[in-house]
Amino acid sequence: MEKLTSLTCFQHLVSSCGKLISFNSKQAPSVTDSERGELLFSRHSFEREDNSFLNEANGVAVITRTKSAHVDIVKCRCVLHIQKRIIVPCVLVARNAKKSDGFHYSLFTLSISNEFEPCLKFKLPYQIISKVCILQGPTVTWSHAGHVWYTSQQAGGVQQMPIQMSHIVFGELPCHKGSFTLGLHNLSESDQKVTTSQTCGYIFHDGRIFDGSVVLPHPYISVTQCILVLSAVKSDDVLKTSSVVATSKKQLLFVENSVVKDVCQLPFAQAEDIQMVNTGRNGCLFVIFFNGGHVCAVWKDTFTVCNKNTL
Repeated sequence: MEKLTSLTCFQHLVSSCGKLISFNSKQAPSVTDSERGELLFSRHSFEREDNSFLNEANGVAVITRTKSAHVDIVKCRCVLHIQKRIIVPCVLVARNAKKSDGFHYSLFTLSISNEFEPCLKFKLPYQIISKVCILQGPTVTWSHAGHVWYTSQQAGGVQQMPIQMSHIVFGELPCHKGSFTLGLHNLSESDQKVTTSQTCGYIFHDGRIFDGSVVLPHPYISVTQCILVLSAVKSDDVLKTSSVVATSKKQLLFVENSVVKDVCQLPFAQAEDIQMVNTGRNGCLFVIFFNGGHVCAVWKDTFTVCNKNTL
């Protein structure tokens, strides 16, 4: 297997079953002298002795054969597939043809046999550019025009979240208890002409609104970029949680019952996702993915950076 000294050339990375998977898209010539949009992937395994990943498998899928269409990867993530009851790597791609009115989005899953399988398709009159995430379901969520939108096979089309929020963070409760969004919800006191805000949460599958401060301390919501909830247990009608949070201050926080317990300084800015990788006898890692293709790993037991850039 080929040893990788750097994965920064890949812009989209996910972890799955102790492996690291990289996705990329490109325009390639076809046999008809036109162009085709391709989606590529590579699987990598972690070797602790050298603190590096080894290339195990590669593959490609043709997304479109329309010459004027341009294919871009919007987001990728490993989530629970409700119907299959397994964790699958997902990749959301956008296809925009010059003669088309709107943007066409397709969500693909990557099977254990290294084949791309179509999962979800939808069309929008605008381009998704803000706060997009893939959650269990799979469910695709994003923000646009001051609202949160989402779609899945169960939702039956594109839906709008009924409550407005700012500083939005998407996440999932463990043990498949539901996907959620956290954010600041403004409360206006008309008699005093004062506007205050509170941290609210919204569960997508049942539309339930809850107190988001039980997951994340109120002062941190405005600097949080992504969150991984490790545990959530209800005791005496109180939800007790533990989470790992990446902030815009280049910090990784361990938060327990809405109290920051530990802090790790990150080597890069603009964190986009946090995933936990169980490497077996080598222990557990928190893998943090950043905008631009950077990635670093943090040991769960010591909460220190063990690898950066060279994953």
